[in-house]
Amino acid sequence: MIKKWLLSNLIGVIITVFVLTTTFGMVYSLVNKDKISTQPNNVQFRSGPARTYKSTAALKRGTNLIILKKTRGWYKVRRADNEKIGWVAGWVAESKTLRTATPISEATIVLDPGHGGKPGEKYDGLSGDNGSSSVNGKYFEKTYTLRTARHMRTALQKTGARVFMTRDKDVLVPLLHIPRLAEKYQADAQISIHFDHAGNEDGATTASGVSQFYYHKNSHALATALSEALNSLPINNRGIDRTQYVVLDRVTRPATLLELGYINNPENFKKIRTKKYQMAVATLITHGLETYFKQHTEMK
Repeated sequence: MIKKWLLSNLIGVIITVFVLTTTFGMVYSLVNKDKISTQPNNVQFRSGPARTYKSTAALKRGTNLIILKKTRGWYKVRRADNEKIGWVAGWVAESKTLRTATPISEATIVLDPGHGGKPGEKYDGLSGDNGSSSVNGKYFEKTYTLRTARHMRTALQKTGARVFMTRDKDVLVPLLHIPRLAEKYQADAQISIHFDHAGNEDGATTASGVSQFYYHKNSHALATALSEALNSLPINNRGIDRTQYVVLDRVTRPATLLELGYINNPENFKKIRTKKYQMAVATLITHGLETYFKQHTEMK
């Protein structure tokens, strides 16, 4: 009897089941949309929406949280186990790849690959900029700043850090626009990537080395940590200097500009153009940042 009724009303039954399933899914989603369960261990429970605020607890994997507010990637939450209210870095708490959060995991880092765009093409009224070139004029700074930045992004994301890039293709970002991303997300570090040039535009140079620059006092420790890490590169380290570049002067966040070798020095360029060198830079910068954030982040 029931079987016969089901067969004669099959379409109606299918529609009813579909509607009920969809409704249940929507209700469940709405009820749980503001709830999360921490994925890694050691998620820091802070008094405000930044890694510089006091940490009051280290949350274990599976801690249930109710989201009350979201600000620049940070979540104001209430713990389900004890009703305490605090802040967690949303990208850390919800990370599917990070097993244990470390000081760098909470960091927001802006990478700025210098130059970009095709000369003659306009970007916000400015012409594209190749940057400096190799001795034969065939290879441009803009290419290697972007390749290096991409390797840096990959290395940094493995630590759990949140990474933004001022450009991820061959376009020009006007100098005054570069600090805007760091200010928008209250970045913990802005790193501009360049390759140096000395002498005539079409000539080789014997100048060699990597250099680190900063301007505001709050950036000196960052530049120092990266300089110490870059001592391990196969190109000599010329050290740190304080310079009033626009990208360092017009940002309130810790910022540094790195010159990672002379593109018109044939010996430097042999290394600069290789994936091996670019990945070495990425690895060392990541190590330098791990050291920097470990020294300047309170953890429970």
